[in-house]
Amino acid sequence: MELYEEKARLRKELKKRRHNLNNDTRKEKSEQIAQTFYQIKEFKEASSVFCYLSYMDEVDTTRLVKYILKKNLKLYVPKIINNEEMVATRLRKMADLEPDKIGILTPKTGEILLESIDIAITPGLGFTKRCERLGYGRGYYDRWFSKNHVKIKIGVAFETQLVSSLPLEKTDIAMDILITEKKVIKKK
Repeated sequence: MELYEEKARLRKELKKRRHNLNNDTRKEKSEQIAQTFYQIKEFKEASSVFCYLSYMDEVDTTRLVKYILKKNLKLYVPKIINNEEMVATRLRKMADLEPDKIGILTPKTGEILLESIDIAITPGLGFTKRCERLGYGRGYYDRWFSKNHVKIKIGVAFETQLVSSLPLEKTDIAMDILITEKKVIKKK
């Protein structure tokens, strides 16, 4: 099977796995992931954070984002420009968010990140125990990581999203840490 077809097949399977979690389970597991995140040394030492804003059945980052704002850390969130490029935009309060064309919360305005960032909290459809990541297929995060300096890339996922291996390309960027509701995995 060709790499592209294998990725498409796996994306479909992993979306289904994640979607099969009911809302209460997803909420509980997301909270467990957030509680673990608050405790890791890398977060405790961070002064700037890039964090995705959850959409549909992803690990819910709402409480995490509110906690980061409450801690007065510099918070940046993704904003897609012209359906092609992702930039990191400063978020100062939740009221600055509005749904974009497909319903993902995005900042109305805000300065774009121009410096290095301590931590990037990253979504994905699938991950391995080697912290490899399968995204949604648009390449936004891989391109953004290749252009921006991030000290620690952290993937967050439900256990059901873990797989033994992924079909990877040279442009696929691995995470440094993966957090699930059950464990923290650090890239070796």
